[in-house]
Amino acid sequence: MKFLFLDQDETIVSDHYLNPLRERGTVEIYGTIPEDDDEVVARASEADAIFFAKTVFTPGLIDRLPTLKILQFLGTGVWNLVDVDYAREKGIKVLNIEGYGNNAVAEYAIGLAFSLARQIPRADLMMRQQQWSLTGLRGVELSSSLFGVLGTGNIGVLVAQKASLLGTKVLAHDLYEKKELKTGYGVSYTSLEQLAAEADFLSLHLKTTPQTMGIISRDILGLMKQSACLINVARAELVDNEALYEALKNKRIGGAALDVFKEEPPRDYRFSELDNVITSPHIGFYTDKAVINMLTGCIENVIRAVDQLKNKE
Repeated sequence: MKFLFLDQDETIVSDHYLNPLRERGTVEIYGTIPEDDDEVVARASEADAIFFAKTVFTPGLIDRLPTLKILQFLGTGVWNLVDVDYAREKGIKVLNIEGYGNNAVAEYAIGLAFSLARQIPRADLMMRQQQWSLTGLRGVELSSSLFGVLGTGNIGVLVAQKASLLGTKVLAHDLYEKKELKTGYGVSYTSLEQLAAEADFLSLHLKTTPQTMGIISRDILGLMKQSACLINVARAELVDNEALYEALKNKRIGGAALDVFKEEPPRDYRFSELDNVITSPHIGFYTDKAVINMLTGCIENVIRAVDQLKNKE
């Protein structure tokens, strides 16, 4: 059995955690993203199980990997990178990992809210430029703001809890209301339109589905206060990004913090050029604890799949 880490940072794939794989076969690690399908095939033509983070597996590429039995995505949104139905038709197990970085992402969303509220990146930049001035740096306090949470699933519920514990009034929208948030943390649920209109900070925590794609539309952005800020650590596809760019550029909303983009890495860095936007390279999940959770969880997934395959032989 050959296990291949196709495109992952080698510093993440700690040798200590690979022993269960080595007990079942050989392990090969590549720390760079393949340039094209030909390079994927050159690396993976004999692989039985592939761990991957960035590579897109189309039907054409899958057909060129005759020994492939298991695809393990080092993350959650595997459907964005793999034609899952086709892979399963070919008898390939397609696996992902959920929950490994929930707290990390929730903490990052709150951290971005603080950064927007207190103009921390701008203040830091001014000091680096040897400018001592308070101009443009008057902030707001989260405890006197209304914090909006769109989606109270596993991550959204943590964000709502953390924001509430800061003394912030929290308003949420979700098809399924969480009783524990209402009774234990004083969270109120409302319509999407009301959430957008009232929130000083609107943090997105939805999965991408046909129903949620573009849910932050031009109309919804138009309902937001001129001082309001949008935080997206979930998925770029939740937002009409053209409308968001226009709203930010024309100062129709106060600001945004974006950790996710339609293309990663993006070819267009125009959001990063706006002075009322904080951008980061999809690092919400990226903590020491979350990375270990992700790696060990993925390895456990693959070992279970391998053992199942052996039991069928």
